[in-house]
Amino acid sequence: MYTLKHLTVALVAVIALLFGSVREVQAGVIEAKKHAQSCRDLPVIKNLTALKAQHVCEGTTPKELTSREVKKLAVTANTREDHLVVARFYRADANGLDTKAAGYERAATNLRNTPVAKNLAAPGTAARFEFAAVGFREEANAGRAIAATHEKMAADVLALLK
Repeated sequence: MYTLKHLTVALVAVIALLFGSVREVQAGVIEAKKHAQSCRDLPVIKNLTALKAQHVCEGTTPKELTSREVKKLAVTANTREDHLVVARFYRADANGLDTKAAGYERAATNLRNTPVAKNLAAPGTAARFEFAAVGFREEANAGRAIAATHEKMAADVLALLK
């Protein structure tokens, strides 16, 4: 009933649909110039499963600072706004580390509560997860302390201006 040609076409179509919908959109991004200001000059993201294209305007989202930029800003911060930017970065980083730590703690609890016959992980895996969670918590607390210091510096700058 079905020939090899029909099966090959169906297989190729299924694979194309699978890869077109599973892959990230970055596969269809065409590189744009770095100095582009308008939406027309920015990358065109092509949807591989349909015949349409979308224009992305990067100018609408604020640029996120890297940790290297924040460290430089922390050293050279003179204004209240600079200190608050640094404090917000470290608070957000601490919240992310707390989330990671909670995930590791949940994973360790799940490993400890599963039966030994079904636990395919090494016996020390739960302890390593707990150790990682403690490290993430300590790093988050250090980030919060840095954020509090910069918030105090921002308040001091504000007090000097008054």
